[in-house]
Amino acid sequence: MDKPPHTPVFISTQTTALLMGKTARTVQNWIEAGTIQGKSVDTTHLPGRRIWQINLFDIESYICIPLNQELVDWIQQADTGDLKALKLVGIAFSAEQHHAIAVPWIEAAAKKGEVDAMDLLSWYCLNGAGVTHDHSIAMQWMSKAAERGLPTAKVKLQKLGFDVGPIHLSGDTPISPT
Repeated sequence: MDKPPHTPVFISTQTTALLMGKTARTVQNWIEAGTIQGKSVDTTHLPGRRIWQINLFDIESYICIPLNQELVDWIQQADTGDLKALKLVGIAFSAEQHHAIAVPWIEAAAKKGEVDAMDLLSWYCLNGAGVTHDHSIAMQWMSKAAERGLPTAKVKLQKLGFDVGPIHLSGDTPISPT
């Protein structure tokens, strides 16, 4: 039995590329070659005055994890730059062990200031999951998360011997170093 058709959900070429683990240029090439379909949208604020959008359900077979409504909602929100949604899409790929696709989503959220994503990115770098194993980069992301007040990042740094000052879990009583 065929699945009922979905209402189209149009996303940017950049989001399409991230979902498929490809570059935006590859997506553009596939559109030009007819491998995937897109719709051209007129814009006045961009050079060329046109951008392409792709129906998420037209590329579903190129995405390595199954789409469900929750993930579709996160993808739509992430396409607008929503920090939490960027992180959640990354976590969805990571949960299915597709770390190489998860990392760019997590990194996008981290670079925009999402502290949990910073901490997650440090984990990926420490473990070489989806990225090259790099202690230095991992420590940078963990430090950024700690600087922004993430208690778990502070605890990790403290366990590594760094002086991070008091750690506040609920905003009232600091945890003293042992």
